[in-house]
Amino acid sequence: MDRIPLITQETIEGAIQGYLIMGITHSQKIFRPGDWPERLSGVITLFVGERRPGIHVACTRLAMPIVDAGTKCLFVSEELRSVCADAFDFVMRFASDNDLPVQTRRAQKLAAPEVLGRDAPLL
Repeated sequence: MDRIPLITQETIEGAIQGYLIMGITHSQKIFRPGDWPERLSGVITLFVGERRPGIHVACTRLAMPIVDAGTKCLFVSEELRSVCADAFDFVMRFASDNDLPVQTRRAQKLAAPEVLGRDAPLL
């Protein structure tokens, strides 16, 4: 599971606006199965692949499993809403149905285009 730096809500150039779905319910129970963020990001990738062929970076840019404060989470980029509204609605409904808290958060990009090359995907 990857770790991306989540940052405070101040405006930081290049930060990704998104939602952090926590893997602990409102009643403080750990959500199971333990690989739920990977499974959910895979489902999102399938949604995006069907609705927007050619966008193959859904798992790394639009929805990324992470660990925040020792809790497995899924960071969902705000961009998912415009890329594939069905996938965004699905993931938010999943969080609601399973009593998982959702927080508005920002994450830093992992690398700049000049580091990876012009066509490399960014987080």
